[in-house]
Amino acid sequence: MNGAGHQPDRATYDCVACEKPWPCDPAREHLLRSAPNAMQLSMRLWTELEHAAGPLRDEPPAALFDRFLKWARLDS
Repeated sequence: MNGAGHQPDRATYDCVACEKPWPCDPAREHLLRSAPNAMQLSMRLWTELEHAAGPLRDEPPAALFDRFLKWARLDS
């Protein structure tokens, strides 16, 4: 299955394909390849973080930032 099939389960924010925390590695690769530019990728990931904040409310904010946004920085 390609990265496009690695989508989040909105109740848990685990990947529906591999059951790892989303975005899993295949999802990250797909998101990086399919985003028109870094700004749109960041906006998409921020939206996902906002959706995940409810189901993942017990996670520390810094962990959510790392999981959803930090990895996508293109300058690091």
